[in-house]
Amino acid sequence: MPYDLLLKNLNTSVANLKGIGPKTSKLFEKLCGERIIDLLLTTPRIYKKRLHAIKLSEIYIKKEIAIKATVVKHLPQFNPKMPYRVLCNCNDEEFELIFFRGYKKYLNNILPVGQTKIICGKLERFSNKYQIIHPETISSVEDLPFLHGLLGVYSLTRGLTMPFYRKIIKQTLEYLFDIPEWIEKDIIEEYNWKSWKESVLSIHRPKNLEEKKVIKMRDRLAFDEALSHQIKLFVLKEKIKKNKCNKIETNQSIKKEIISKLNFELTNSQEKVLKEIENDLYQDHPMQRLLQGDVGSGKTIVALISMLNVTKKEFQTALMVPTEILAIQHFNYFKNLLKNSKIKIVLLTSKIKKKEKKNILKEIEEGKVDIIIGTHALFQDKIKYKNLSYVIIDEQHRFGVHQKFQLTSKGNNPHILAMTATPIPRTLALTMYGNMDISKITELPSNRKEIKTLSVSKKKISQIILDLKNIVENNYNIFWICPLIEESENLDLIAAEKRFKSLKKIYKEKVGIIHGRMDTKKKKTIINKFRKKEVQILVSTTIIEVGIDVPSATVIIIEESDRFGLSQLHQLRGRVGRSDISSTCILIYNDKNINELGKKRIEIIKKNKDGFFIAEEDLKLRGFGEILGTKQTGYQLFKILDPFYDSKLMEIASQEARKIIKKKEKLSKEEKEIINNLLKIYNHNSSLKYISIA
Repeated sequence: MPYDLLLKNLNTSVANLKGIGPKTSKLFEKLCGERIIDLLLTTPRIYKKRLHAIKLSEIYIKKEIAIKATVVKHLPQFNPKMPYRVLCNCNDEEFELIFFRGYKKYLNNILPVGQTKIICGKLERFSNKYQIIHPETISSVEDLPFLHGLLGVYSLTRGLTMPFYRKIIKQTLEYLFDIPEWIEKDIIEEYNWKSWKESVLSIHRPKNLEEKKVIKMRDRLAFDEALSHQIKLFVLKEKIKKNKCNKIETNQSIKKEIISKLNFELTNSQEKVLKEIENDLYQDHPMQRLLQGDVGSGKTIVALISMLNVTKKEFQTALMVPTEILAIQHFNYFKNLLKNSKIKIVLLTSKIKKKEKKNILKEIEEGKVDIIIGTHALFQDKIKYKNLSYVIIDEQHRFGVHQKFQLTSKGNNPHILAMTATPIPRTLALTMYGNMDISKITELPSNRKEIKTLSVSKKKISQIILDLKNIVENNYNIFWICPLIEESENLDLIAAEKRFKSLKKIYKEKVGIIHGRMDTKKKKTIINKFRKKEVQILVSTTIIEVGIDVPSATVIIIEESDRFGLSQLHQLRGRVGRSDISSTCILIYNDKNINELGKKRIEIIKKNKDGFFIAEEDLKLRGFGEILGTKQTGYQLFKILDPFYDSKLMEIASQEARKIIKKKEKLSKEEKEIINNLLKIYNHNSSLKYISIA
């Protein structure tokens, strides 16, 4: 079969596999991806050993075995509480298969009397009889070679069973073929890696390989994925650099004017970062910069100052944020600082009333608006920008890369500044943003005091509630964050409303509540009341993780804190300590439910304030996908590679990708084709699909 056709087959839908119907196809797509190659690159999460027992013996008791047996007879239960038994024979030795609540018709169908099957499961002995309770698989004799030895255990979703999954994997392995090698020979030799085909085959069918050898196969495939990703990032960076954009020069008078209105001085770190951004804006190709800064380090003012240079040139700037509350926060802050200027700022979110939105969209299209602040609503088809030249994406890890592309495609090759208060370790920054320059604000304002962090048992909530009286009487503000019960806004809201009612009994009108289901007007009202101290205790779900900056807030209480990730706890804690007043974060935990992981998270957050260290620890505890939010986007960025644990592979892949890009003009047509095959195979990340080496 021609090479191109073999490659095309790998990229066909999993629906083409035998035994996969429309419903099952959707389950596989949800779990792995749409293509056969996606299924092949979704590897086992662990391995287990299963022995091939030729005959029954005491040495196999309590062990996983695969045994060839003939079905002798069925012994159905007459009492529903009794098990359904199937008598089998192996080399003249009888044993029983035990099924509790066994379905007679189904069991007669899969275990016909007189037929020989391969039975897999744990061998037990009861009343001097051998038995296997609820066999894991019942398979045909020809499947025996794949049912023992070192076996892969895959992650499943409801509706898929392990035997069926393994059966489908067996089919997909038939699509494998030898692909010309894309990794440099010296790297292959250094790590003693096998070919791509052999590595994929072995990781799914390790047979009797030692686990260390399987890990070596996995490393080879992780490197392929890393190399593909890095090449795509470098190609993307080159393409962006070829684009021409509006060149923005720094206007020193505007800069001085806005800085004079601040009640603080910029830190050296802010000044340095601002200079880096200004230099980028002055180039004739689009800026691609990631700005990292811990909670409260002053990223927003740096972004605003850089935006004013753009508005002075009568170009438009868009600031995209993940939540409506954060959009309102930025809108109010900018409006206040620029109230005496002619700069027109608008707020655009999905919850803006229809008539108001229509007017805003018209003004944006006509160029009457200078700064547009909003949520994902900013990149919807209806929005037409007159001359969008600068895009700032705040808390950027909460957006898919394709969403960022949608927004930037609306402008004239706009400059892009991505900002995050979730510190990203070097390895992840290299992985995610290899095509971006990185700036860091490493200092907090000099007047900030360290936030005291305490952990308190849930049993003492009543006392905590009473202790809030002193805070309220001293005219300070309090955040009360309700438990993250699960990924359900409804359940989180119920918890918040329950706490709101209990606090209101004591503190009356001084208690308010905010949550995601409120309309924009109500959110604005409650935030303003909280800022003016008409409301002093604000009960909230985690939607305030980013977005509310109230210097008079000195206490934050987080219920069921052991349920939160470290980075999220650090973000929430950052809602207080935004002035020169001493602040406190109280982490409430449930004695009955807290596990060792929860205890560890609480101890780490209590002892540490460095966001980068906390992010590293969170990465160790939770994993790459959760930290960057890719688990919430409907796909995983990587199938095999874990940038934290594979940091060395990542760095080597980055070096190799850089070499390939440097010499790409000298590569032959065949060499380019080999690299492009790699990029086609590893194109499951929707944001970087279809990128190739020209």
